Amino acid sequence: MKIGCIGPSDSVHLVEEVVSRRCPDVELRTYVRERAEDSWEVLEQCQRETQGTLFTGIAVQEGAKARGTVSKPYEHIPRGGYSLLRVLSEMHRSGIMSGKLSIDVVSDDILVEVVKEFGVELESIHSMPFAIYLNEQDYFDRHVELYESGQVEAIATGFGYVFNELKKLGLPVFRLYASNLQIHDTVTRLVSRIRTRSLRSAGIAIQLVRLNSISRSSINQYDDMKNGGRFYLELLEYVRAIQGSLFNFGTEEHVIFATRGLIESELHRAHFLRLLAWGRERNIIFSSGIGIGATAFEAEKSARKALDNASQLSRGGLFVVEGARIRGPIGEADELEYSTHVVDDRLLDMSGKIGISPSYLARIKALMEKTRKDTFDSSDLAACLGIGERSARRVLKKFLDSGYAEFNGSEAARKVGRPKKMVRLLI
Repeated sequence: MKIGCIGPSDSVHLVEEVVSRRCPDVELRTYVRERAEDSWEVLEQCQRETQGTLFTGIAVQEGAKARGTVSKPYEHIPRGGYSLLRVLSEMHRSGIMSGKLSIDVVSDDILVEVVKEFGVELESIHSMPFAIYLNEQDYFDRHVELYESGQVEAIATGFGYVFNELKKLGLPVFRLYASNLQIHDTVTRLVSRIRTRSLRSAGIAIQLVRLNSISRSSINQYDDMKNGGRFYLELLEYVRAIQGSLFNFGTEEHVIFATRGLIESELHRAHFLRLLAWGRERNIIFSSGIGIGATAFEAEKSARKALDNASQLSRGGLFVVEGARIRGPIGEADELEYSTHVVDDRLLDMSGKIGISPSYLARIKALMEKTRKDTFDSSDLAACLGIGERSARRVLKKFLDSGYAEFNGSEAARKVGRPKKMVRLLI
């Protein structure tokens, strides 16, 4: 397994030594950047050449994510109590006994744990845990300020750049290195994540595409047939891109067999969304459902469920079903993820009293959590759920009649007409 390691040279060399001794199945490729904020420069190359990325520290990881996109499994090596204990031991050997220390990266929780569990006595400690909004120069300046003002007699840093710059100034600085155990455990976690992702990517995915309608505004049937032919050619391009197999059931339904990894990738998902937009521009409306499963039967069953949901949308759309989870319409403002198989006794009891299906109740609950609101009028609920306003009024009435909703005022109509009643859902 090829894993890339990004970080400053001293930390990278330490990782190389541990991996060579304890991880014989890992081929480590290194990408050195002395400053954490420069780690993004090698991120793309690292991900192109390896299966996962190991960042030597949290700052290196966040520096890469700040200006790059991490698309493959990754982990960072934390700095724990052992790192701090080793620094304190080095301080004592160097004759620094006062316990006046400025320290970065290590969290306050770990500091408290070391002091409490190991009985470490520190006269004064100035902690600067890692924060995304601070850069390495900020930590460097703060360490220098504390030392020059006499508030500390030693400095502990997890930043390679800060360590080297402070050494140049001749200050008593100690490096917070990760322990061999921390490195090994982090590599093991990363290997597990890569293998899990590989297994998931190898799963079966079936995508159903149903042509809902082609505009009949043309003056002859030939134009309608030509639009249908264009749609089929565009669909073929999509299937080729995901390395799938296409089967046709008549002229209006198509079945695509592919692997999960390809069909779920952001690149190919974006391709299909562009295909949807292309069709809408030409009044070629189609719906699609992706089903994911361990067997073809399971995947097709899920795809049918996803397609049924997509077919209810007037402008078409895409839904994905995996097991008991459904997500969609993908790429739309009202995209939701919720369970189709509700086991919560409270929700099951509530759905029976309201008179709607448990999965529909779960969908409404997911909507409330996403929008962070509990009060709707019929048009607002209709827009959020992708249903007609008349259907939304019926849903709200069921909530009101069962006692799981209450009126919460009225909203004045923008035009002439009755004010809209606002209903607060009590779930």
